[in-house]
Amino acid sequence: MDEYTDSDWNWDFYKELVEDVEENKNIIQCISCGKCVGDCPATKVSNFNIRKIIRKVLRGDKSVLKDSDIWYCYLCERCKRVCPRDNINIPLLIINLRNESFKKGFGPKYNDLRKYVEMSERFLTNGTVLDDPLDGGLPPERMKELNEICNFARIKYVFKASKNKTKERKKKK
Repeated sequence: MDEYTDSDWNWDFYKELVEDVEENKNIIQCISCGKCVGDCPATKVSNFNIRKIIRKVLRGDKSVLKDSDIWYCYLCERCKRVCPRDNINIPLLIINLRNESFKKGFGPKYNDLRKYVEMSERFLTNGTVLDDPLDGGLPPERMKELNEICNFARIKYVFKASKNKTKERKKKK
């Protein structure tokens, strides 16, 4: 377990996030048990570690806003479901950190953005971000709505065109 002194903690950043989204105040209840990390699909495919992110927030380390880690979260809420503490809403914290990142002029790096777009594409075409979602995919009526929206906005056409361009670039190399 990490050893910290009082001088390691700066509550200003935490207070800013709580002022912005009151529900973020509950992250202080985190006992760092690791259940969230153990059940997190983003952790399995990236360096995402919500415990490190929470620690940075509580220590007042605003470098978390520049980190790629906040862009790897799938917002699937598995962490929220397995957390032994009540009312710790990690996906809401991640959304808040992403908003703060944009406000400060950072945002995702290109590779992070690509992963984010791929995640969005999986949701818009399959109704799920993960291969094995806890609650299953979207119900058929919601998938029908999603398909209508995608057809109206020509979203699937954009995804298909993007894949064709990627294939062309690979052939040229």
